[in-house]
Amino acid sequence: MIFSDIVGNEKNKELLKHIINSNNIAHSYMFVGKDSIGKLLFAKEFAKAILCLNKEKPCNSCKSCIEFDTYNNPDFSIIEPEASSIKIDKIREFTKKVYEKPVVSSRKVYIINDSNYMTKEAQNSLLKTLEEPPEYVTIILITSNENIFLPTIKSRCTKILFNKLTDEELKKVLQKEYNYCDIPKTTLKIADRKCKKSNKFKG
Repeated sequence: MIFSDIVGNEKNKELLKHIINSNNIAHSYMFVGKDSIGKLLFAKEFAKAILCLNKEKPCNSCKSCIEFDTYNNPDFSIIEPEASSIKIDKIREFTKKVYEKPVVSSRKVYIINDSNYMTKEAQNSLLKTLEEPPEYVTIILITSNENIFLPTIKSRCTKILFNKLTDEELKKVLQKEYNYCDIPKTTLKIADRKCKKSNKFKG
């Protein structure tokens, strides 16, 4: 079941499930929240469901899902900062691919992780795509600082706010990832550092 392996942000799980089930998928989203609380994990699971070829999303067995899990899906891509920035050349390259039609699925999904590292020039280049996106494209911006974006970019994205994990949710992560039991409060204070080292909580 979608998002079943992700801890926390239950309201966002229900919201994203509703978007998938109703097939009311926007062209652009902005996932906002502190670093290392699972935004990228949510975005990837959401992307997989969007691209899935079957009614049960994600089915984990269709061509799209299999290629997604093996990092070979041509309709999906993640853009990451290089040397602490995302420059205009990277966005220009991305823009060219956006206008290429899907290969496997009926849609394409692009994630721009740590998108607050885009330069102003890169943001302006992205804005042109957000203003007139192809009907088959969904772009997800992941950020810990929405204030750095141009107002025109924010206005074109559906914003979804992610909250940090509660103590109980952190306990679940530590128990699952590190087999910790009977966790005292002092241990929870360093849990954020543990989560940052886990692939479960990048982004």
